[in-house]
Amino acid sequence: MRVMSLTCKSNWFKVSVLLILKINLDNGCLKQRMYPSDVGALELRYMSLQPRKGNIATKVPLYDDPWKIKKVLKESDLGNMSRLMLGKDLAEKFVLPVLGDAAEIEKGVSVKIWDVDTYTMHSLVFKKWASSRCYIFMGKWVQDFVKRRGLKKGDEIGFYWDPYNSHFNFSVLRVN
Repeated sequence: MRVMSLTCKSNWFKVSVLLILKINLDNGCLKQRMYPSDVGALELRYMSLQPRKGNIATKVPLYDDPWKIKKVLKESDLGNMSRLMLGKDLAEKFVLPVLGDAAEIEKGVSVKIWDVDTYTMHSLVFKKWASSRCYIFMGKWVQDFVKRRGLKKGDEIGFYWDPYNSHFNFSVLRVN
């Protein structure tokens, strides 16, 4: 057996790499040399095996966080108006650039949202809320997200635009 030297970020990662190397060795497919991209792939594989509570990841990795839009839910996001309010800064930085036409957004633009925790696709309407300087996701927000996922005040959710699939990805990041 050949010993390989790896530069690892933490002990849990060293253990996971050694376990994966052992599995690969048992399968007869151990490479002579590991490249940085291999280590990154192993780390992503390890993160996919992390413990989860229901459909919510219980550990958060320390790297470039893809969840650019984060929101701690308030009572107003959970009510019978079925809308999720998004601050102007977040909307202008992460939503408007990918949706485009401002005139269409005034009327409302249909957007697809992929729930990465439950592997389900949903559709909401994104528009500028006329009575304030905020933007909202509206439609079946309460039915498709709040009730179905059991969201409560204080839970943290996240979104980011997936340019390859042309939809937003959604996840419950933290349960209160």
